[in-house]
Amino acid sequence: MNEPAETPRRNLTGAIVPALAAAGLAALGALVLVSRNGAEQATQTADLGPCILENADGVGGPIDLLDSNGARVTQADFMGEPAVIYFGFTHCPDVCPGTMYAVAEALALDNGYDVQPILVTVDPARDTPEVMGQYASTSGFPPGLVGLSGSEVQIDAAKRAFQVYASRAPANADGGYNVDHSSLLYVVDSQWRTVSIIPTMARADPSDPRSPFVATPPRQVAACIAAGLERSRS
Repeated sequence: MNEPAETPRRNLTGAIVPALAAAGLAALGALVLVSRNGAEQATQTADLGPCILENADGVGGPIDLLDSNGARVTQADFMGEPAVIYFGFTHCPDVCPGTMYAVAEALALDNGYDVQPILVTVDPARDTPEVMGQYASTSGFPPGLVGLSGSEVQIDAAKRAFQVYASRAPANADGGYNVDHSSLLYVVDSQWRTVSIIPTMARADPSDPRSPFVATPPRQVAACIAAGLERSRS
């Protein structure tokens, strides 16, 4: 795999933009899909938050995509090092950039794991390999972030492997459109086996289904990454 474009120095001063309620509902839909395949949400604690550990390896699979140079990339290119994967798109107004900022902060913590961050588009019609390469270099995103694109067929296969929900909304008068999608981080170990799944949003009060959605704090993202990778070694 060709080396990703050099990323600028981190700029983590911006606050994470709150997620839209609609995207939060999409994330819950993806959690339902996970549950149907045997994954159980781990007991929520102050450290792990909405971290999914049990049977996380039932989600995920091979990928066959394109990097920012248009070169073919498969899971074999990432073997030997853990990674954290997110499915989003470059026109995403707040959820996707907010998640990337949170991942950057999580990996910068003193106890943060050294993992390869990967962003896979769910909007290949607009997110060409070149566009993904430019977006991955956004200031404040994780250093070394790899942006992946591909054909509709390639992207759909990757989405199925990771049970990702994505649906293109009707175009507006200007021809622009949004993509409703689930918002989950998938942590894979050095053998590309999913070891934990992190919803990027959760209820402010887990016991109250009417409480608002809030972004998962970077410290909880870091804790779930660590918990998954440590569990896979035991």
